[in-house]
Amino acid sequence: MRNIKLVVQYDGTNYSGWQIQPNVKTIQGVLKNAVETLVDHEVKLYGASRTDAGVHALGQVASFKTEKKHSVGVIKKGLNAILPDDIRVVEVNDVDLSFHPRFDARGKTYRYRFFIGDVVPPFERFYCYHVRGKVDVEKMIESAPLFEGKKDFSSFRDSMCTAKTTIKNIKISKFNLLNNGFLEYIITGDSFLHHMVRNIAGTLLWIGKGKISPDFIPELFEKKDRTLAGPTLDAKGLFLEKVYYR
Repeated sequence: MRNIKLVVQYDGTNYSGWQIQPNVKTIQGVLKNAVETLVDHEVKLYGASRTDAGVHALGQVASFKTEKKHSVGVIKKGLNAILPDDIRVVEVNDVDLSFHPRFDARGKTYRYRFFIGDVVPPFERFYCYHVRGKVDVEKMIESAPLFEGKKDFSSFRDSMCTAKTTIKNIKISKFNLLNNGFLEYIITGDSFLHHMVRNIAGTLLWIGKGKISPDFIPELFEKKDRTLAGPTLDAKGLFLEKVYYR
C-alpha cells in the first residue's frame, strides 16, 4: 500500500468549495473522481483545508492510498490529463502511510487580495475584493501586526464555526503593496477559525475606511464579540497559499 501526497492549485470560482457535498460540484469531488479514474478503484481523498465556495488555492494538499505501481510522474501527468483546466496537480510524492494532510499540518499561509481603484481589470474580477472610495492604506499596513501573537480570535469567528478552541497563534500578519492598485494581505498561523481570515481582512478594511480605530483592536480581542468586528469579505479574494509540515 502507498500513500500519495498531492499539492493542488485551483480556481475556486465555479465550485462550491473543497468538501464533497450532494448535488453540487466541489474541488474534492472532481479530484476524487479523477484519482479513481486513474487508479481504477475507489479512494478516500483527504485535504488539508476545507476552503469555502469561491476560495482559490495555490498550495492545497491532498492524499489518497493505492496499491497501484504508477510512478509519481505518471500520476501527475495522468491526473492533469483528466482534470478540468481550473484544477492542476503541481506536485506528487510518496509519503509515509500515517501521513494525513489535515491532522499533520503545522501551519498555513493565506493571502487576501484587494484592488483599490475605479475599475477592476476584467481578468481579475474573480480574484480580488474591489475597494471603492477613499481608503487609508498606510493605516491598514500599520495595523496588520496587531493580529500577530497567541490570542483569542472569538471576534473573528463565524457563528457556525465548530472549532474546539478560539485561541490561535498568528506568526505573520502583514500587507504587500503591489503595483497597479493591488494590495495583498498575508497571514500565517498554526491554524484558523472558519471565516477568520476574511473577517480580519474586513476589519482591516474598516480601519482603512476610518470606521474603527487601530486602538480598538485590543478591545476586540478582549470582548470576544463578532458583532463588533468588520464584515466577512468576499471569498473570491482569498487564496490558500501554503500548508506547512514538519
